[in-house]
Amino acid sequence: MSVDPPPPPVADPSRVTAIAEAIRAAGSFALDLEFMTDGRYVADLSLVQVAWGHPEAPEVAAIDPLAVDVGPVLALAGDPAVETVLHSAQADLALIGQQFGIRARGVFDTQIGAALLGMGDQIGYAALVERICGVKLDKGAQFTEWSRRPLSPDQLSYALDDVRYLPRTWNAVKADLEERDRLAWLIEESDRLAETWAERIAPDQMYRRVRGWNGLRRRSQGALRALAAWREREALRSNRPPSWLMNDRTMLELCRRMPEDDQAMREVRGLGDGTVQRYGEAMLAAIQEGAEDPPPPESKRPAVPPQGRAWPAILSGIVQAGCRDANVAARFVATRSDIDALVAWWLVGDRSEEPALAVLSGWRRLLAGEAMLDWLRGATTIAVDPTSEAGVRIVRAREPVDAAAAATPTPTAHGRTLDAANASSDGQCPDHEAPSLTAPRADAISSPFA
Repeated sequence: MSVDPPPPPVADPSRVTAIAEAIRAAGSFALDLEFMTDGRYVADLSLVQVAWGHPEAPEVAAIDPLAVDVGPVLALAGDPAVETVLHSAQADLALIGQQFGIRARGVFDTQIGAALLGMGDQIGYAALVERICGVKLDKGAQFTEWSRRPLSPDQLSYALDDVRYLPRTWNAVKADLEERDRLAWLIEESDRLAETWAERIAPDQMYRRVRGWNGLRRRSQGALRALAAWREREALRSNRPPSWLMNDRTMLELCRRMPEDDQAMREVRGLGDGTVQRYGEAMLAAIQEGAEDPPPPESKRPAVPPQGRAWPAILSGIVQAGCRDANVAARFVATRSDIDALVAWWLVGDRSEEPALAVLSGWRRLLAGEAMLDWLRGATTIAVDPTSEAGVRIVRAREPVDAAAAATPTPTAHGRTLDAANASSDGQCPDHEAPSLTAPRADAISSPFA
């Protein structure tokens, strides 16, 4: 934790330019943002903190975005020649992407790096700093009003400490990743994160975030698409969370019923009179226009045939085995829906082209995907092994698989049967999407491992 009184926030444009030039010359910097989200749909940026130079004693600065243009510094996050280091980067990347139009490049998220080293799924910055640097940070100013001026010394000390130890922490994480040949994993995962959060979801795609949308009839789906787009645009205009206009359940019910007048709208639970009075006409227009223009039918993944229904449990065991050996949480590697899709593709799909599944690309394929394919091909079996950390081991088949067997594979589990109950206790992957080491994207800015 810092000892000297913290310097005041930078509010001079020439100083911002000088900081940007110094960072560019250094080729690397740590970045953190403070912002306010309470009652807002789009966060208000309140402070930009940076650190650059020698990792053990870096230069640090807090820049006041309420007093000066922070664009020259934030733009460096989009420069692939400059290394940008953040911790738990999702919210920061979303803000600079969606509000400043910057698609981050050369990003390294130390939280993801720590997860790839087995330090925990969601290790916080303070815990990581204490573990690596031996410094215990004071987090007392974490939940303060960052948009008020002047900022207190405690606030500034807290904010600067959020980047002061990040270069040293990153150096240690990077060295361990290089030693384990996993730096490429972090590069891939951090870039995936940056791509995901570079832009907001388009308003006409927000209906897909409403649970139950695909259970509606097509005309109701069209109504939902239009109404959800209207709600998104109105929420952005007023900078208020969409749920303040109406929640998802109410919107879904409106589109299921498709009311034709205000009175019919008032019959839907959760829709206040004030909302109907102010927005009723626009909402009815969106519902009616959307019903006339439904989205095209969704292509559905093939269902898992009966002969393959026991396979996901075995494939989950293979994922667990690879992840336990690598000390990486299995839930980051393959979801249950990924595994089901893989089984369905193998049994009824076109094997000339692999499905677009995260587990079959990049480091996930190296860790588990190729082993899953080997088992499906009949090249391996999986056996119970109480002496291994995962409880199972993968065994190469003694005899090559012939062409007939390859055409209609019938993989088996050797040893005790691996059923769904065994796998679900620790080995079965959760049924949610996991495109990266982060939670699925949400409407509002949130913690990446939420």
